[in-house]
Amino acid sequence: MYLSKENRGDVEGIRVSVREFAEKRLRGVARFIDESNSVSEDVLRDVASMGYFALRVPEDYEGPGLSVFESVIVIEELSRVSSAIGVMATVSGSMVPYSIVRYGSSYLKDRYLRLLAKGGIGAFALTEPCCGSDAAAIMTRAELDGDEFIVNGTKTYITNAPYADFFIVAVRTGRVEDRHKGISLLVVDRGPCVKISKLDMMGYRGSGTSEVKFEDCRVPKENLIGEINTGFKKIMMTLNEGRITTSATALGIMQAAFEEAFRYAQERTSMGVPIIEHQLVQYMISEMAVLLETSRLLLYEAAKRVDSGDLEYIKYASMAKLYVASRGVDLVRMAMQVMGGVGYSKESIMERLYRDIKMVEIGDGTNEIQRLVIVRSLLGKIKPE
Repeated sequence: MYLSKENRGDVEGIRVSVREFAEKRLRGVARFIDESNSVSEDVLRDVASMGYFALRVPEDYEGPGLSVFESVIVIEELSRVSSAIGVMATVSGSMVPYSIVRYGSSYLKDRYLRLLAKGGIGAFALTEPCCGSDAAAIMTRAELDGDEFIVNGTKTYITNAPYADFFIVAVRTGRVEDRHKGISLLVVDRGPCVKISKLDMMGYRGSGTSEVKFEDCRVPKENLIGEINTGFKKIMMTLNEGRITTSATALGIMQAAFEEAFRYAQERTSMGVPIIEHQLVQYMISEMAVLLETSRLLLYEAAKRVDSGDLEYIKYASMAKLYVASRGVDLVRMAMQVMGGVGYSKESIMERLYRDIKMVEIGDGTNEIQRLVIVRSLLGKIKPE
């Protein structure tokens, strides 16, 4: 495990350790992960052995037990080299443990948190073909039959799906007209009743984004997270924290894009001098540097507010998600402009970074949803539990 009890709290030590792993193990395979839209078993095994798919699993269950801030550092450094691995760590290492740690029974904690700590991978299944931002409209059903739920329905855009050992699934256990009051969370193990179809996405390729169909999956009622029909609030709280770690993938992409453009600007010559000597290029480089650091400061502030128990963290999480996503797209676009045709070519990593960064404006709540959350938080209409 990359983090021991002895060096907890050493944020820069964590950064150095993860960066070393990413450079040595992921740098050489990042392009193949993107091109093949898959991650090999040996790479998955090596990432899992470092605890990156179990970041928020407490030490009591043999996990790293990282804070949100520490998790952001890990995901940022992974995403600097491979955003696919970074977003996989976001879901399995942060969002999945959150639901179980905060709301799960002792049985669920002992079984699934330990599974993550031992190298297992989890997925969070919320979005459906019918509904993304309107999560209260989901149609996947779970009918109680004796001591089991029978789950039927289709989820889509599910990260980690082909690699997952289990899924946290948002299901309708009440009437459709009950909307958010009729939703529950279940842990569903991978099995023959779970049909996975990988999707061919523009970015974050290799992270396993898939359509997942549940066909008469029989799930023990002990796998219910919390009380029946109380899942919607749990989902929203999971997303609130997840937006911070998702933003960390964007921050890693931004860092990579800045480094690549800055290096290129010093090496490429035009009119007898490196292009960084030209004022227009200097303008773009300086603008990127400011965007990178302001994004980092806002995201770190949001993470620290969660860790400190600040009741306003939801507002800051959405502010960070909105800012890092939108300005991240701006930064990578400028970085590509600095590199010109080279940046637009698949020979450069910039083309991949440009495709990857766009997802952060969409996933885990669009930019438009973040603006709604921010305003509702300012009005006092959204509060943590």
